[in-house]
Amino acid sequence: MSWLILLSDTYDNVFPNRPENLLPIAHTTQNADIEVMVSGEGDFISSRVVTENRQTLIPCSEASASRSGKFPVAHPLHDKLQYVAGDYTAYGGEKGDTFHKDYMKALKDWCESPYANPKVCAVYKYLQKGSLIRDLVRDGTLYAQEHRLIEKWNGPKNECPPIFKVLVGNQSDAFVRFCVHHEDDESNINNLWEDKNVQQDYIHYYASQQSEPQLCYITGKMVACSTNHPSKIRNTGDKAKIISANDSTGFTYRGRFSKPEEAVQIGFEVSQKAHNALKWLIAKQGKRFGDKGERVFLLWGTKDEKLPCLTGDTVDEALLEEDFFLDDKDEVVIDTKEEVARRFNKAMMGYKANLTSNSRLAIIGLDAATTGRMAITYYKEFHGLQGNDLFDNIKAWHEQCAWIHRYKRLNKKNIVFKGSPGLEDIAHAAFGTEQNGFISAKGKVVSTVVERLIPCIVERAHVPLDIVNALVRKALHPQNYSEDYNWYKVLTITCAIYRRHRLEKSNFKEVWEVNVMEDSTDIVYNCGRLLAVADEIERYALNLQNEKRETNAMRLFTRFAAEPCSTWAIINNKLIPYKERLGNRGSKLYQLIGAISAKIDPESFLKLKNLDGRMVLGFDAQKNALRPNSKKVTGGDYDESVEEQD
Repeated sequence: MSWLILLSDTYDNVFPNRPENLLPIAHTTQNADIEVMVSGEGDFISSRVVTENRQTLIPCSEASASRSGKFPVAHPLHDKLQYVAGDYTAYGGEKGDTFHKDYMKALKDWCESPYANPKVCAVYKYLQKGSLIRDLVRDGTLYAQEHRLIEKWNGPKNECPPIFKVLVGNQSDAFVRFCVHHEDDESNINNLWEDKNVQQDYIHYYASQQSEPQLCYITGKMVACSTNHPSKIRNTGDKAKIISANDSTGFTYRGRFSKPEEAVQIGFEVSQKAHNALKWLIAKQGKRFGDKGERVFLLWGTKDEKLPCLTGDTVDEALLEEDFFLDDKDEVVIDTKEEVARRFNKAMMGYKANLTSNSRLAIIGLDAATTGRMAITYYKEFHGLQGNDLFDNIKAWHEQCAWIHRYKRLNKKNIVFKGSPGLEDIAHAAFGTEQNGFISAKGKVVSTVVERLIPCIVERAHVPLDIVNALVRKALHPQNYSEDYNWYKVLTITCAIYRRHRLEKSNFKEVWEVNVMEDSTDIVYNCGRLLAVADEIERYALNLQNEKRETNAMRLFTRFAAEPCSTWAIINNKLIPYKERLGNRGSKLYQLIGAISAKIDPESFLKLKNLDGRMVLGFDAQKNALRPNSKKVTGGDYDESVEEQD
């Protein structure tokens, strides 16, 4: 449970600065539908339907924060009509008046305690009159017929009242928040949900109502403990809890305990701080995956340090400013390889510079298999200068998986960058299919792949072999993609991951450069180079005639990977008319084919079958070298009028 300590410490370090959306303890948030203003003497002043800024910070108890249809518990101040309105039943409410009685009793106890707040007492004095719904109907905020709230609006749509536009259910389910206009209030704050004095008074009151102190297993102190821990961790509708104890029937605590306290005791305050800090951090910097963002990964520091985007690509890690690519030129593709690398290295040095011997960083992964229970799927801590190891591992991932990519868009411009792809892009490339012009995989598949790749970055673990093989299979089948753009994205991502795979394998330890390796004698790599030059010759010839179609090299790409020798004979034969069309203009490319062929042993070539990922490494490295805008064109320098083909 060390994650609770780190999150609680994060809360203590950050909360004094009162950052937005970091909740005080014993508080939660709700979307309000109606706002009611009363005077300091407890008289109704006005009301309105809340159409903007609906999220409201409200006091809550442990029970009310986790309430459900089976266990309805009133919130201490702001709540639904069934709790706050004394005339709820009189206007057709079907849930009875027990809710209101319990609510009023709890509010009375607060108002009669040493921690009573004058504004809260004004709300209590008004609600004692039992006329809330009547006042709202008279004020035109709610609508009733024959002394009953109508369920839906049946009039003209253009005359539909605001309340029916914000409510999902019936009017009787509306959530009410309160304002108090108190003439003696020097702070001039009418909104009770924004009044820090109200918040602090409730926190003190609630603490005074806690049970006898018990031993907190987290802090080792005798404090008020909790068995009902917060939910709403990933979003306001999230019912799943990380810590829960509701196995009191049936297979009671697997026969090991009779009460939840026998398993673990956690202090109320530390639980509240930790969960509120976790909610805030997830909203602020957590990365969500899955169809509904149900799987979350979070890297944080207890002092809210600025940290890398763990799952992003090298451009994301480089922390590029929004205006970095804005210029006066109307370029389609912007080459940013050197600038991305410079900024990435600068960012990594900046992260290290912020570390001290007291720094504490942690990574946590969360997911919920059911509605009510959440699991910690991954967790790792870094204490003090151990954080340097984390940053070194992140840097190593981006260097070892570096390849030249062209699929990224920033500020509506395509960019070229050298680095590693993002984990989500890897998952889509490995297990996705082309749909409506995009490569897409199922959300659960993507989140699972991301989770499996996290240790590859954080701990330098090996990339799972099934992911590597899936990428290679996809890259070897360009015919599965109607858009060249999509296949090239898969191709470059495959090159990046396969490069890391060959480096990390104990029986390989091979270093494959991003630039074409002219001196390599690896037969599979050179087969890829050979196919790239054949593709370039045919493209060059087709461009001269303004023809746009698939080359024979690409059409036979998959067959070449399976049977390179026999397929090369076909491709080479089909190149003859294109060579005749080019004449001397293609001499550099012809010479390059001869130079590559000289590195391939004929007998070995004859026996070669089923090429692996080295083929795509050689293919794309050679293609990059032959691009007209390449600064170093190896074996190229042919006619500059050739257009780049992606």
